[in-house]
Amino acid sequence: MTVRFIHTGDLHLDSPFAGLATAAPDHVVAALREATIQAWKAIVDLALEERVDFVVVAGDVFDRESRTLRGQVRFRDGLARLSAAGIPSFVVAGNHDPQSSWERAVQVTWPPLAHFFGSREVTAITVRGGEGEEIARVYGISFGQADVRENLAQRFRREPGVPVAVGLLHANVGQDTGHDPYAPCTLEDLRAADMDYWALGHVHRRGVLSAANPAVVYCGNPQGRDPNEGDPRGCYLVTIHDRTRIAPEFVPVDVVRWQHVTVDVAGLEEVEPLIDRVAEAVETACAAAGRSVIARVGLTGRGPLHAVLVHAGAVDDVRAEAQARLGEGLPWAWIESLRDRTRLAIDVDPDRPDFLGEILREFGRIREALAAPGVSEPRTTLDAVLDELYEHGRARRFLRDARPEGDRLRERLDEAERLVLDRLGEAG
Repeated sequence: MTVRFIHTGDLHLDSPFAGLATAAPDHVVAALREATIQAWKAIVDLALEERVDFVVVAGDVFDRESRTLRGQVRFRDGLARLSAAGIPSFVVAGNHDPQSSWERAVQVTWPPLAHFFGSREVTAITVRGGEGEEIARVYGISFGQADVRENLAQRFRREPGVPVAVGLLHANVGQDTGHDPYAPCTLEDLRAADMDYWALGHVHRRGVLSAANPAVVYCGNPQGRDPNEGDPRGCYLVTIHDRTRIAPEFVPVDVVRWQHVTVDVAGLEEVEPLIDRVAEAVETACAAAGRSVIARVGLTGRGPLHAVLVHAGAVDDVRAEAQARLGEGLPWAWIESLRDRTRLAIDVDPDRPDFLGEILREFGRIREALAAPGVSEPRTTLDAVLDELYEHGRARRFLRDARPEGDRLRERLDEAERLVLDRLGEAG
């Protein structure tokens, strides 16, 4: 017997994009507002095209703070399309949309084949095939409130005689997911429940934690909403053959994708070719993604253009001119930000026998120290490193008060090195 279903979750329908450094033009604003809803529509389209047996939604359908009537109606519409095609759907609530928030929300009429799990206990719902026979059983439990610290996985137990058991849960598996530890559990907890497939939500980066016995899968969110969610986003089309072979196939459905693009200024002496190079790099990223993109562009490399780009307004002008060459067609590409990380065209051989060589060697030693295991407090460590540089009489004269700011240790160190080399280069 073969069972096929869609595993999705963390839809965050009709919620805003975050982390935009620049105000977006109207056509981009309109597309971003529709992105999460269009990704959900694409999931429903996929389910209908593939004629799956059912669809599971692993929590966080909405953001509690931004749950809109529009989002609720679009979710209902998707479930109704599935129901009309005879495809049942199964939904649990997560930390962003706990059951208590569903009860307070504007009520819409849910279709007959849409099933919502409660938060009091784990319940099981049978899925039947075309002849009325049971082909699978979906087990699930919702978050009653946002802050659930109980290990909900320990409540799951497979019943005797179930052909295929699917566990549906919003949870934090392990300690290093980078997400809040809601409903924390371990792989051992999940294995003890004797499910065939765990359909998990909460972690936005997709991943297969266990391929079999049981399969444990995070679907991730179907539409990236901030710069840290730039990899392809989608859902899983899962096929289970006689409980022995489980094949989750990732299918991208994101409408807009964040892209980090690097453009090297080496070999360029004028700004016009740089504008062309930026536009071409973003166009290439858009074509590779196969959808509209929000591009964050970093200018790197050494060359005479560095002296031009450090002037006030120069980088903004390059971004605006490159954007003008991209147009507004579909798929569109929007250069959300452009950062100058270029450097002066000077010899950066750390073996050179002068003060610059001494500085380069010192930065090299710092990078080696930061790469060593046990460096657990990056801000404190870097501050100590910078203090040493400031105490160096000749380095301090070039650094002055230009201590760099930033979120990541190595980025701040790179910026510090660039500032030192720039000041040395300007001083000849």
